[in-house]
Amino acid sequence: MASKRKASAMANAASEEPVDPADELKFLCLGGGNEVGRSCHIIQYKGKTVMLDAGQHPAYDGLSALPFFDIFDLSTVDVLLISHFHVDHAASLPYVLAKTNFKGRVFMTHPTKAIYRWLIQDSVRVGNASSNESSQPVYTEQDHANTFPMIEAIDYYTTHTISSIRITPYPAGHVLGAAMFLIEIAGLNIFFTGDYSREHDRHLVSAEVPRGIKIDVLITESTYGVASHVPRLEREQALMKSITGILNRGGRALLPVFALGRAQELLLILDEYWAKHPEFQKVPIYYASNLARKCMVVYQTYIGAMNDNIKRLFRERMAEAEVTGDGAGKGGPWDFKFIRSLKSLDRFEDVGSCVMLASPGMLQSGVSRELLERWAPSDKNGVIITGYSVEGTMARQIMQEPEQIQAVVTRNAAAARRAPGGDAEKVMIPRRCSVQEYSFAAHVDGNENREFIEEVGAPVVILVHGEQHNMMRLKSKLLSLNTNKTVKIKVYSPKNIEELRIPFKQDKIAKVVGKLASIPPPTHLPTPEDDTQLVTGVLVQNDFKLSLMAPEDLREYAGLTTTTMTCKERIRLSAAGIDLIKWGLEGTFGKIEELPEMKHDRENNNGASSNGEIEAADEEINQVVAAYRVMGCVEVRYHNNGEVELEWEGNLLNDGIADSVLSVLLSVESSPAAVKRSAQKHSHSHSHGHTALPPRNPHANLTPEERLERLFMFLEAQFGAENVAPIEEPKLPHVPKDTKKKELTDGDGADASMEDAADGDGQENEEERELEARKRAELERLHRLGIPVPGVAIKVDKMAAKVWLEDLDVECGHKAFADRVRSVVDRAVEVTAPLWA
Repeated sequence: MASKRKASAMANAASEEPVDPADELKFLCLGGGNEVGRSCHIIQYKGKTVMLDAGQHPAYDGLSALPFFDIFDLSTVDVLLISHFHVDHAASLPYVLAKTNFKGRVFMTHPTKAIYRWLIQDSVRVGNASSNESSQPVYTEQDHANTFPMIEAIDYYTTHTISSIRITPYPAGHVLGAAMFLIEIAGLNIFFTGDYSREHDRHLVSAEVPRGIKIDVLITESTYGVASHVPRLEREQALMKSITGILNRGGRALLPVFALGRAQELLLILDEYWAKHPEFQKVPIYYASNLARKCMVVYQTYIGAMNDNIKRLFRERMAEAEVTGDGAGKGGPWDFKFIRSLKSLDRFEDVGSCVMLASPGMLQSGVSRELLERWAPSDKNGVIITGYSVEGTMARQIMQEPEQIQAVVTRNAAAARRAPGGDAEKVMIPRRCSVQEYSFAAHVDGNENREFIEEVGAPVVILVHGEQHNMMRLKSKLLSLNTNKTVKIKVYSPKNIEELRIPFKQDKIAKVVGKLASIPPPTHLPTPEDDTQLVTGVLVQNDFKLSLMAPEDLREYAGLTTTTMTCKERIRLSAAGIDLIKWGLEGTFGKIEELPEMKHDRENNNGASSNGEIEAADEEINQVVAAYRVMGCVEVRYHNNGEVELEWEGNLLNDGIADSVLSVLLSVESSPAAVKRSAQKHSHSHSHGHTALPPRNPHANLTPEERLERLFMFLEAQFGAENVAPIEEPKLPHVPKDTKKKELTDGDGADASMEDAADGDGQENEEERELEARKRAELERLHRLGIPVPGVAIKVDKMAAKVWLEDLDVECGHKAFADRVRSVVDRAVEVTAPLWA
């Protein structure tokens, strides 16, 4: 099956036409390709470059956690878009702005920028306090502070144009401020989802498909592949059952969460459940994060960016506060009744049961890792994973329920024991606590993602942000849906540093401006019978707009100046004279044109000779003896001292012709005729038998009759003299009957009525006269074009063919003979016609 798919793909690739590289969309994953973490993607199209996200991998440290920035020139990036504030999407932004040659502009939403400031600052501090001494921070807190003002904040549904790139953010529903971006480059619409959710939760607006916009490329996450989430209500019930089970056995429940995002959703769930169950209200719920209070201020600020549920709670709390007058409702829905904030564990009294939401969510370090190491040895305690766990992190490792875990930040040395036979510094802690997982990660599941992709209807889908097995399963599912579709979608799943090139053929439309705008646009290609004028000029591209204008309009309409380069070359010929030079040029190029200056000098010389003798000069003055123009572009001037000067306007065509002229001059100089003619100046009197050149070169200034004679010589040599004859009657173009009637009635009305009344014989005579008149007119037209006879008749045995000389059309009922005649005629015309008629 795989070989069949491969063969089919190769056949399709072979049948596709070559595409202009300028019409290719280039996509490159610097991170987030076949993995979750360090998301960073590059889009290039029509000379514009957009960078999507700049994250770090939570499972790695130092430079290894960064995307592969070293394989791409970041100075070419025009725009960098940050979808949301999570570490795996935004944590390497200070490094990009402070440590690389990035020169573009950075955009994110207002809530994202507000939270990003504190989240990255906390991430730097936690990294500096890490027990892993081998890892070095990739940037400092000062780098973050210095680069923060470079970030520009934008609102949802607002369109911004940067360097001809149009960007529009839409709500993604993942976390507060998370955005999906619509990117338009030269009419190509690219939609980047980032991390998104379509689930209706307690505080966020779910992601929606942009309406009324045709999406050409969809770049979407594939975090969960084809897996389906348990219904929201069932998940909440199972979560509370697990938490209360831990509390009922006297244990502590640890919920590792990101400081911002899903933590706020879980706090709303817990606060609501505690309010309805008084039996648990004595058990404290802690929200342990260095950013706890700062985060809550941000959430209280951006109530307007949340869903109707939060706005309703906000109005209710404000009404309660106004009635009571005690200001208790100043925090709105984020002023929890049963949640306590913990900035650190220094003042935490670890006594009795509790529920602890602690960051970071991957359990790599910080408060959540310290509490894990403290509570893991007791079977009364429990760990509940509520978000997506990245491969290589402790959150993913503990879901496998290992017997022991490695101590990183533990303060309880008594509970630790050395790993047998291991590294002396490696301390292991037994794990006896329970481990459960209830996914509240705000990512779409397989069904939601598939429905979203089908609703968008983009012909090209690029999968990112997913581990390889999940991504491949989703890709296979999407491709299997192609069987019932007439227009197949293309699905790509690129790995890191694997470049995609996707062709997009688009019509190029140019606006005609300036003098050319006054020329009526042609409705068809010109033919010899009509005088249709084609619109020709200079095509100017400004960003993605094309304009066609005359060269003299470049300054006014394009702000450009034009420069004409005149090229000159001089050589000295000692043997060849002007008559031989002219003969050689005419023999190669056909007709050459005398320049006006030559005619003027001839008239002056004639005038001087009629007035009297000219006084001889003491020295010979360098004068132009002859001047010609070859093929309408290269001027050749011959001086009396043997110097030949070539002058032409520099361009690709003229340069080639000038090289040919120079080659002819050098060939003439070294020819036997030049040597003979240069040797005739001698003192002795005997004759060498020099013959003068004919008065006219047979290859120059050919008359139509001479060209026809040469054509007949060629054809007679091929088919025999008795089988080739001229055609006297011209081939008349077909005239519709309506046109004939119109021509007959264009005269005087009385004459037309008399013609209508004429008898049949008179009508036939009139048609014959009209036919003769058309023949005469056609012959006169052909003569004006330089065609002496309409065509040539060729007959061999029973096969006959007619060759019409105007367009070299061959009429013959025998296909093989017609091909033979056509081939001979084409060769004959090439041989007998000069380069420049």
